[in-house]
Amino acid sequence: MRNQTAVIIPEPNKGGQSAALVPDPDKRTQITVAEPSKRTQTTILISEPNKMYCDLLRKAFYVVRNRFQVVASASTTAEILAGIEETRPHVAIVSANLQDGPLTGVRLLPEIRRINSETRTLVALEAPEPDLVIEAFRFGADGVFCRNSPFDLLCKSVEAVSQGQIWASNDELRYVLNAFAKFSKQRKMDSNVESRMTKRETEVVRLAVEGLSNREIGQQLGLTEHTVKNYLFRVFDKLGVSNRVELVLSCLRQEPDAREDMGVEQRNIAPPR
Repeated sequence: MRNQTAVIIPEPNKGGQSAALVPDPDKRTQITVAEPSKRTQTTILISEPNKMYCDLLRKAFYVVRNRFQVVASASTTAEILAGIEETRPHVAIVSANLQDGPLTGVRLLPEIRRINSETRTLVALEAPEPDLVIEAFRFGADGVFCRNSPFDLLCKSVEAVSQGQIWASNDELRYVLNAFAKFSKQRKMDSNVESRMTKRETEVVRLAVEGLSNREIGQQLGLTEHTVKNYLFRVFDKLGVSNRVELVLSCLRQEPDAREDMGVEQRNIAPPR
């Protein structure tokens, strides 16, 4: 079993470059946001296509009941939605595949968010294949978890997403960012996000999401690198994010048109090996 460690992605450095992902596929990435209020237990909805696996997962969480409480279990999309509405858990562990069919759990994520926007979603994947990871985040996942990983890492991932963090390996984040960048020039800024920023902040964010460095943004907008960095930190504060990676993932979850465009492109990608 490989050891996996959570690492923190740094904010843009003083030289103006965007935050870099640590090139270690064995490490997990926790994107840190504001410290949450303390609570004794994190409530969880669990889902598995096989009810026996649901029971096993429930028993595993019972061992760490001082930290977690399983409030609902499900094997179908209908059961998940009913559980979300009735129990409003902090975190829903959503199996990508359910009794309803392949990827039905992933496509259910927008409906979960509609029923209770406070519930964070962690998608359980059979394998971290690029197309599956992209699909999960495209539909609004707060994190992805591979079933080959140990249970203690699952506990860490649940705690991370319950605190508003994004849980993914560096490679998994890179899949998403690469797919996201392909559509940066056609993307429209979400109106709810744009209304919270000034015109200049919006211009800076558009270019930052495209992957431009602070120096390149400054050259395009006639600003100094220091001024660009100040704009970005102001936007981070307004949107409740802490770095560029989280800014991109936040935009990904909030732009339905871009998600649809990415979906069309993803369907044209060859199946994973």
